[in-house]
Amino acid sequence: MKWVVASLLFFCITTVFADQPLQRIAFGSCAMQFKPQPIWDVIGKQQPDLFLFLGDNIYADFDGKQPFTPTKATLKRDWEMLANEPHFKRFRQQVPIMATWDNHDYGKHNGGAEFELKELTKTAFLDFFAEPKDSVRRNTPGIYEAKIFGPMGKRVQVILLDTRYFKGPFVKDKRSKHVKQAAGLTGSMGNYLPNTDPNVSLLGQAQWQWLEQQLDKPAELRLIASSTQVINDTKHMDEWGNYPHERQRLFDLIKKTRANGVILLSGNVHYSEISQLPDFPYPLIDFTSSGLTHTNKAYAKADNPYRLAGPSAEINFGMIEIDWHNHSSARITLKAMNIDGHRQFEHSLLIAPLSH
Repeated sequence: MKWVVASLLFFCITTVFADQPLQRIAFGSCAMQFKPQPIWDVIGKQQPDLFLFLGDNIYADFDGKQPFTPTKATLKRDWEMLANEPHFKRFRQQVPIMATWDNHDYGKHNGGAEFELKELTKTAFLDFFAEPKDSVRRNTPGIYEAKIFGPMGKRVQVILLDTRYFKGPFVKDKRSKHVKQAAGLTGSMGNYLPNTDPNVSLLGQAQWQWLEQQLDKPAELRLIASSTQVINDTKHMDEWGNYPHERQRLFDLIKKTRANGVILLSGNVHYSEISQLPDFPYPLIDFTSSGLTHTNKAYAKADNPYRLAGPSAEINFGMIEIDWHNHSSARITLKAMNIDGHRQFEHSLLIAPLSH
């Protein structure tokens, strides 16, 4: 598959922003390709410099009625369905896109390292987003990547994690439905228990080594994007809390490298909120935005002791606005926006205090 427009946008990503600071970054997740997607016009009106697609960019294993195992033909059909969606088609002609995947565009519901078709779905994914044939990303396991935009003093590092390709097995929560409901866990909540086996990984050793190398690079602001929530670990669904040793490893790595300016971005859960980790050297935030075509009010009602803002169960996207000219320190404003372009909630913070 050849995506000419996407190739031009890749060129923009690697060249235009080399010396220009990012000021407006949009992100979102969970877009069913068989549904209308008018939200792209709304995102476009915000005039973002960059859009981050955080997973479930298509539903390659679900047709709106029942799940299925993808094939090369169905992948081609479903990615082309997104490419030809009129609102998205206009949007990708205007805004550069960086993307990672979650379980549905990976090709298996809550799938991980065991998925036998992951190389097939990886090829389809990277083809759609016009990844060069000779790139490192093409020729190493997984799809994680990172880029730094802007001049010294205004550098934004974007790190896209891959939480599917290397993910070890879940531990099933075998408690009865009645017991789970009594604990406030409905639907997909309560499916899993924490896997405490230290030999089971979420990111895989090679990706961990790569991430440490990225965090050692200088930048003023770092956006670490995960398809699933990192800080909120209470719903016992597809989240970092299922791998508590990996979750803690991430926090420890940020401390070890003394990486400043970290903000976590996440998707997956079909609502938006902002969570903050307690007892960290600086305010560590996880800004969640999901979904672009559908949401789940029950998930939004679940208790989150880390919640700083939200939740909103409307169709939504996230906006990150950076005021580099604020007199004391660059100011970051995080906004959850709905399909009407209205702000649902926001949170502002300065870059300077995000340091060890």
